Amino acid sequence: DTPYVLSLTGSLTTPRAEAIHSEALAALSGHPNVAIDCSNASEMDVAFIQILVAANRFASKFGKTVALASPPVGILAETLRRCGFSSPKRPTTVLGEVLSLSST
Repeated sequence: DTPYVLSLTGSLTTPRAEAIHSEALAALSGHPNVAIDCSNASEMDVAFIQILVAANRFASKFGKTVALASPPVGILAETLRRCGFSSPKRPTTVLGEVLSLSST
């Protein structure tokens, strides 16, 4: 089943967390499979990572799937590193292992 792509651009930070959360919830409420595309984000912080965690939990609870539209690179990879989901010794993100969130 082709996932619905939720494209999130610009600042994915705490001041926009409520709006981003609402967009993610609407996407997951309306579609069984959602791919989150944040490749055009200009900045990102732990609030966005928390939204990914919440989206994954919501999806799991209701038999849906959520995934990243592409492997984490750039600002997402850096934010995951800062939040402890990857490290120089283990450059591959452990986000998938921790959250069951993978790239489509």
